[in-house]
Amino acid sequence: MKLCYLRYCTLLLLCVFGLPRAEPVIIVDAVALLQAQRGNETNILQQLLAAYPAAYTIEDISRNRAREWVKAANNACIPWLRKTAAREQDFLFSVPYMAEDALQLVLTAESKWHGALENVMRQNQQISLVHLLSVKPSPLIGVELNRSYGEALDQLLSHRKNSWSIYTRTTSSQQTGSMLPMLQRGFIDATLEYRKIALRTDPTLRFYPLLEAQPVNLVHFACSKGERGQRIINLLNQTIVAKSQLPDYQQLVLQGIAEQNRPLALQTWLQALTSVP
Repeated sequence: MKLCYLRYCTLLLLCVFGLPRAEPVIIVDAVALLQAQRGNETNILQQLLAAYPAAYTIEDISRNRAREWVKAANNACIPWLRKTAAREQDFLFSVPYMAEDALQLVLTAESKWHGALENVMRQNQQISLVHLLSVKPSPLIGVELNRSYGEALDQLLSHRKNSWSIYTRTTSSQQTGSMLPMLQRGFIDATLEYRKIALRTDPTLRFYPLLEAQPVNLVHFACSKGERGQRIINLLNQTIVAKSQLPDYQQLVLQGIAEQNRPLALQTWLQALTSVP
């Protein structure tokens, strides 16, 4: 059954795009990802690049420059990015190569807000960020300007961007989780982050599920627009579809997801692979 599915997906890609020729690719905004040994994100990216059927190079440039650099290039890609309608104006996106768990509200273990949040959790299984931001006073929540948190959260944060309860970081750091040091130093009361990333910074951090957060977050390559970029996307898509059928690769993708959420994550990810962009 799995073999038939793989053949179907491969034939579908070939029919839509034609047989792609080898196209070298430049990977940017990935040095920290590949060197930091960040668990499954690192291992997955390494496996995909090793299986990519053409040459690749890693360009060491800052995250602040990476997206503009890819726009100006014609054969470059950024890994580990969420696809949004706004970003599709600037980049071509691969099919998703992995999935992440839901973003959560993150606080320090010593936060004064635990009592109020635990009272909400006794009545509801999730925290509504809309409700939390309407409380007076509400916690100061730190977010990043150029980061997507998912459609519902992005819309909410955009509407509240001038609120005193939202602190927006306007520059990108060299790696994800850049708001966590500000949280630990007490400059903000909370932030939004993946649990596994936050725990690498501080294992004592506390987490609350968010009503507005997507239960599964799909991760893509974002590549340069144009003919060369499209050929790279074709090759990446074939590589991803082939890898997705391997049990070891599936287990690697699911490592960073809470056990109770893994069936939904796997179903959502594999279903997305059948929708060729």
